[in-house]
Amino acid sequence: VPLALDVCDAASVAAAAAAAREISGGQIGVLVHSAAMMHPSGRGENTVARLGQDAFLQVLSTNVVGPALLTGALYPMLRRAKGEDPSKVVAIGAGVGSVGTNKAGGWYSYRVSKTALNALMMNLAIEGRRNGVLAYTLYPQMVDTAFAKPYLKGNPYPELRTPEETAERMLELVGSYGPGDTGRFVNIWSREDIPW
Repeated sequence: VPLALDVCDAASVAAAAAAAREISGGQIGVLVHSAAMMHPSGRGENTVARLGQDAFLQVLSTNVVGPALLTGALYPMLRRAKGEDPSKVVAIGAGVGSVGTNKAGGWYSYRVSKTALNALMMNLAIEGRRNGVLAYTLYPQMVDTAFAKPYLKGNPYPELRTPEETAERMLELVGSYGPGDTGRFVNIWSREDIPW
């Protein structure tokens, strides 16, 4: 059932959570955070001198604050009693969110927001262990979408995957992951963990 939702608007998040409660009967099995923004201009900043407060805050709101607030609003429906199958929260991560592999710099707002998203998901994984909620960050590399079009020239990966291929692989991984995988940041194609 499609629901209207603006992750940057607290009232919209609350309304979507109320609708989800009614539709789901009070339980949600999987929550996927896929809303993202590179930059309001469509291009990331290649120097700190180009950072603008309004644009930076908009990226953080979309990529980090929104997923945090949405998870919080839906958390009562995600929680499971001991012995019940856990629910799962999945964030679509980005390789640029890895501090450990950052050799290029740039894309300040987006990079910082995706690093913060990783921290959010790790915190959720820790808290979720007590509440039957598992959390994973999955990195699909570059996907053939309108979001990626401006960056295709610099694609470092051998293949550009379709949204359908990407969704299928993510669903496969989410379905196979259990409590021992919570807190992971994973490249969906190699299935390897990405350094934080």
